[in-house]
Amino acid sequence: MTIVKQAAGVVAGSALVCLSLPVAPVAAAPDVAPSGSPPSRSTLLQQAGRVVAAGVPGVTIETRDDRGTRSVVAGVGNLRTNKPPSPSGQFRIGSITKSFTSTLVLSLVADGKIDLDAPIDHYLPGLLPYPEPITVRQLLQHRSGLYDYANVLWPNPKVMAESRHLDYAPADLVRIAIAAQETLPFTPGEQFLYSNTDYVILGMLVEKVTGDSYAHELSRRVLGPAGLRDTYLPGHHPRLRQPSARGYEAVDSSGRLTDLTTYNMSVAWASGDLVSTTHDLNLFYSALFGGRLLPLPLLRQMQQSDDAFPGFEYGLGLGHTEMCGQQVWGHQGGVPGYGTYSFTSPQSARQITISVNRSLTLSPAAEDAINALIAVEFCGDPAEG
Repeated sequence: MTIVKQAAGVVAGSALVCLSLPVAPVAAAPDVAPSGSPPSRSTLLQQAGRVVAAGVPGVTIETRDDRGTRSVVAGVGNLRTNKPPSPSGQFRIGSITKSFTSTLVLSLVADGKIDLDAPIDHYLPGLLPYPEPITVRQLLQHRSGLYDYANVLWPNPKVMAESRHLDYAPADLVRIAIAAQETLPFTPGEQFLYSNTDYVILGMLVEKVTGDSYAHELSRRVLGPAGLRDTYLPGHHPRLRQPSARGYEAVDSSGRLTDLTTYNMSVAWASGDLVSTTHDLNLFYSALFGGRLLPLPLLRQMQQSDDAFPGFEYGLGLGHTEMCGQQVWGHQGGVPGYGTYSFTSPQSARQITISVNRSLTLSPAAEDAINALIAVEFCGDPAEG
């Protein structure tokens, strides 16, 4: 079973990895039973220890299921002090921000301020130079064909580390994408092409139709109603308020881990700038699938997904797959120093959110260990048969 795997054509350290999503299949691992018992704390600790052994400094986990809510940490959150991660601390969630942005856009659809099938040029005239119309829905689905500006700004881990203090406005990011691509590679809607540019434009759309900031509207329409107290948009501020752990990457051939905790993430904005906690992310997806954030018809549209990669589908800001007979929804995110994985099976009320303090330079062994950790939540605890 592979949930944590890079998209086709994407290599470790490349731009798409940095604001990534989960892609992949979901065959149950042979040593776990479909619909088995949720994992015990000792099993979670054992699996988290495997992630640490594969080169990740620290891991923070929260699961919610029949056993209740459990928080588990392993490894270290600070390589200088050897202090463990804080189970209630904050971290950068990367592209899981896209689920929040999509929910915000759909709440504006519910209020009649946005039409999903209207071309974005209707709201932001002149922003894009391409003759082909690109709809709001196609931006949400990553089917616009727009170039991903992150490929230009973060071509490799070294440049990514050197860019930590650069500051960007959303329009700057869109201009970078346009300059890199004179024509669209396909007719919008025909193919899936993951692009952070899509969600930056959606953030601009929110501000245009509301006359208010993306951060304010997100707080008013999503964070507040979901009851999230530790989720916020840092914007141009490079420091985390209450970090769960320091964030690290191996940015050169020496393999030495560099501290990238302090980072101006205006480069991600509505596509990947949010900070949250394991608890808040589980609360968010619980509120979303519980119908507390969107009218049911719009939630169903959000969940209408098409093939993105073999065994993995993408809806409107949501990834979807089947695991051990269960429908599993969520997203993965990675930015310098932090990788986050948050998945929910609404039908079985099982959830897991994982934060690791190394992301863009993970080894295949670490990816496998994270997959195994996710598997025990949805497929069952192998220790219990």
